[in-house]
Amino acid sequence: MAVSFAHAPSAGRTNQPLASNLATAPGARRVQCAAVTDKLRSWFGLRQPASSEAVESSGSGRGAPVRDGRDVIVRYYEAYNAGDIDTIAGLLAPDVSYHDMIYEEPFQGREEVVAYLRKVRKTVPSDLKFVIEDVTSGDPRAVGITWHVECGDGVVFPFSRGCSFYTLDPATGQIVGARDLVESSMKPGSASLKLLGALTPLIRKLGPNADPSNLKRLPIAAAGVWAFYAGYSAYVMLSTAAPGAPAYNTPPEVLAEVFYESLNFFYINIGLAAAGLSPVPSVPCPPVSEALFNFVNAWSLMALPYMLADGPSKKLGGPGRLVAWWTGIMFLTNVFYIPYLALRAAPEPIPEDAAARAADAGKLALPPPPPADTPLPDWAPRFGATSLAVGLFSIGWAAVGRPEYGDLAERVSYAVDTFSTNRVFFAFAVDSCLYAVWQAVLLKAAPAGYRFVPFFGMAAHLLGGGKARASDEEGGL
Repeated sequence: MAVSFAHAPSAGRTNQPLASNLATAPGARRVQCAAVTDKLRSWFGLRQPASSEAVESSGSGRGAPVRDGRDVIVRYYEAYNAGDIDTIAGLLAPDVSYHDMIYEEPFQGREEVVAYLRKVRKTVPSDLKFVIEDVTSGDPRAVGITWHVECGDGVVFPFSRGCSFYTLDPATGQIVGARDLVESSMKPGSASLKLLGALTPLIRKLGPNADPSNLKRLPIAAAGVWAFYAGYSAYVMLSTAAPGAPAYNTPPEVLAEVFYESLNFFYINIGLAAAGLSPVPSVPCPPVSEALFNFVNAWSLMALPYMLADGPSKKLGGPGRLVAWWTGIMFLTNVFYIPYLALRAAPEPIPEDAAARAADAGKLALPPPPPADTPLPDWAPRFGATSLAVGLFSIGWAAVGRPEYGDLAERVSYAVDTFSTNRVFFAFAVDSCLYAVWQAVLLKAAPAGYRFVPFFGMAAHLLGGGKARASDEEGGL
């Protein structure tokens, strides 16, 4: 959204204040607006308000009865154009529902709607303004408007026409419902009518099951992740087409190298050996391989705080089960990580009482939304600091560790050759790329700077205790 207040533009006209335009020919305007209101009600399936709902008052729009909802909506757009989100918040009912039809689900509640509006104001250029073309009047409960968007000095933005419909509580003058419909950039013309005719028999046969919301009952996202896991396992672990030997035919020398790298986990045994305190032998391995091994494990370490705080992960069980999943990730990376994500993506279990109520009503019960995320554990910053230290040390270790393995050019050559001949090294490299995607999934509520900067964004977010959230930043993505 974004808004300015002028009447509908016409060729050669200059913008005039909306109020003065609406004041012109009041009788004709009321008849015209009443027709628009009736048309919008028929589109959205809303009833005609009873005359008792029209509350005689001064029309303040916040916490007071209103005679004409138009005044509230105009004030809403004026505040939005001015970037005054606080005023908008006062015009919204606590339980407001706002559905911008470019999104699948409506925004529910004042806090969620205000957070969305702040995001839009931050993201969209400030000179984009909504220009109201027409607005209904004379109804305290329902208001319909048509609008377009302009930028700069009155330049009409392409494909920016739209209409909005608002419902208000006449007793308080606050907005309780809103729906925005924006002009489509695609113009299918009569083809859409043919498609409508072709689909109607199918929709008629499906009946209530044709409702797209019923798709929420299907584990579509989980099935997609499981399918990806099958492809990952088939290619990275079992295929003969990938670099190196498949997992079932791993050469003994590669298994030995992985074992020695495990003994040198997080370089602890290497440090003890350098101090003459190593309780077990520290067998040198190529530093590039050691660095990649420890870097991926440091990334795995950081997953635990997010798994424990993540709402959708709670369906997998309590903290003990999540720690068990994380332990598998630490040992075998995506062999456990991807199945965890698949189970996490499954629909939430439907409570028995909700299923019974839906059955009594002759409807299909829909899964509830996932539980809300909880704050990260108090020890999360320590995990972030540890992983950051290991990650930075790994970069240095790959470049200069164990000087007997040559200079930087030789190490780069080793990495390229090993990637194309060693399945374990290849798998760790692939895992590090996939971990960047999994990071974006687990940090879904974090600002983009943390969410989409691989490894270091996750470490920085943990160091801050996970307190930085996209919703806390005005317009944060």
